[in-house]
Amino acid sequence: MKVFEKILNCMCVILFIEMAIVTFAQVVSRYVFGISFFWAEELARFSMVWIAFLGAAIAIAHNSHTNINFFVNLLPKTIKKYVEIAQDLVCLFFIVCVIFYSWPIVNITMKNLSTGLRIPMGLVYISLPVSGFIMILYLLIRLYFKVNCKEANAGGEQL
Repeated sequence: MKVFEKILNCMCVILFIEMAIVTFAQVVSRYVFGISFFWAEELARFSMVWIAFLGAAIAIAHNSHTNINFFVNLLPKTIKKYVEIAQDLVCLFFIVCVIFYSWPIVNITMKNLSTGLRIPMGLVYISLPVSGFIMILYLLIRLYFKVNCKEANAGGEQL
C-alpha cells in the first residue's frame, strides 16, 4: 500500500505543479503580453478537482479527515473501538452512495466536451468514482485491522 500511496502523492504533486505553472503562465501572458490562453483556466480548475478528490483519498489513508472525537476519546477502549468501526462503516456507506449516484453522471458527461480543452467532461467527473474506490480500499483495510487486531489503535493512524 505504501507504493500505491506514493503514486497518489506523486500524482497530486504533478497536478499541483502543472496547475501552478499554467496559472502563472496565464497571468504573465495576460498582463505582460496582452494575450491569454483560452484553455489555461479550465485546465487549472480540472486539475484542482482531481487534486481535491485524490487528496481526500490520501486523507482517508492517514485517518486525517476532520472529526470531533472529544467524547469518543472519553469512552473505554473497547467501546471506542466499536464506535470507530461504526464511523468507518457510515463513511463507507456514504462513499458507496456517492459512487453509485455519480457513475450515471460520468456516463452522461462523457458525451459533453469542455469549452477550452475540448475533452470529455466525464474525465473530470470520473475523479469522484475513482477516488471513491480508492477511499473504499483504504477504509476496508482500516476496518480489517480494527476488527482483527486486539489493540484499540490498530489501523487507526496510518495505513
